[in-house]
Amino acid sequence: MEGQYVLIGNSAAALAAIDAIRKFDGGGSIVLLNREHGPAYSRVALPYYVAGEMTLEDLLIRQRADYQRLGVELVEDASVVAVDAGAKQVVLADGRKLRFGKLLLGTGSGCSMPPISGLEAVPHHYLWTLDDAKGLRAAAQKARRAVLIGGGFIGMLAAEALRKLNLRLTIVEMASQLLPQLLDAEGGRRFSQAVAEAGVTLRLGATVAAVAANNGEITVTLEGGEALLADLLVVAAGVEPNVGFLRNGPCVVNRGVVVDEWLETDCADIFAAGDVAEVKDFLGGDRTIHAIWPAAVEQGRIAGANMAGQRLTYAGSLGMNVVTLFNLTLAQLGRFREAPGDEVQLLSNTAAAYRKVVVSADGGIAGAMYLGDENGVAEMGVINGLIKRRASWREFADYKLPRFTYATTIYGRGQHGPRPRPVR
Repeated sequence: MEGQYVLIGNSAAALAAIDAIRKFDGGGSIVLLNREHGPAYSRVALPYYVAGEMTLEDLLIRQRADYQRLGVELVEDASVVAVDAGAKQVVLADGRKLRFGKLLLGTGSGCSMPPISGLEAVPHHYLWTLDDAKGLRAAAQKARRAVLIGGGFIGMLAAEALRKLNLRLTIVEMASQLLPQLLDAEGGRRFSQAVAEAGVTLRLGATVAAVAANNGEITVTLEGGEALLADLLVVAAGVEPNVGFLRNGPCVVNRGVVVDEWLETDCADIFAAGDVAEVKDFLGGDRTIHAIWPAAVEQGRIAGANMAGQRLTYAGSLGMNVVTLFNLTLAQLGRFREAPGDEVQLLSNTAAAYRKVVVSADGGIAGAMYLGDENGVAEMGVINGLIKRRASWREFADYKLPRFTYATTIYGRGQHGPRPRPVR
């Protein structure tokens, strides 16, 4: 097998790269290697499937006809085990070799497995792939009590789904708050209160020492000796880039695959984008990975264009999240925790909403955070644009906010409230 363009991965980065390639090259052969089976789906929508609010068809963001229309050969159940940059070929787990002209590494990320005694021997679930969601949904329908290890973004998506299924849920989180990567201390306090009021038991600042199973019952033992009993165990202890098959390969790999401003690795004609790519941070210039859909789309678009002969540069990754969980809309943009020399502009600090902007020492906007209802995040879209233009705080302070909301541009509203709207 061979392809002028070979893409490893079947999510945001690879899909955006395909569209960009076709914009500049309508006839070059494209082969997409998908380690899963089937067309691309929305990962962020998986919790709605677990809760029974979406069907498998609802999850799809591409149909098989879309690949055919773009002249893409979709190779399914294709696990890549090695990349030979010199021979310009990838090696699959079944022994097949595929030559490429240009290669995109868009392998994304996978769930981390925490070092908990007994975990490998105890039935447990993740929520990252479609197969994970199918397994969790089936198990949750038979369960009454669940323990969730991890109170980060993926963990809270899973938590909301389990609560919708009326499971008695306990969350164990090492940090002193939920969503430590998305909220500051005050935001974390407010959100934790909302989750507790929804009937979830919280164990914050706690570490799981061991897990064990006996006759279908799972015992989760915390450091200090407290034992939690459950018949369903979910692990959401973070994600890490899928770079295992590249560790002994030709390209430089740190936490992720290192790329330059054109999203090309140090190996000629090999590019990387999305959760697997280690890129420049827009604000600080340090290398970072922001495992979020918008960053993956932008990186995929630029990488695809450059694979097709363009010379577009990537300005850097800016952290951003907007999500509605437990009837609260949460938004984070850029550096939302103030550093020495920063100034905090507190826009709201009421029972209904908590809004702040972080201003750097030079007067520029460094980040922002919001917690409240979905109508209160109109300014986040404005702030995003201002940060990208490296504008000053004063420019935002004098800005008249638009009448539409930032949340409703990326979230649809259905009978179950805001949820991700698949983009086809």
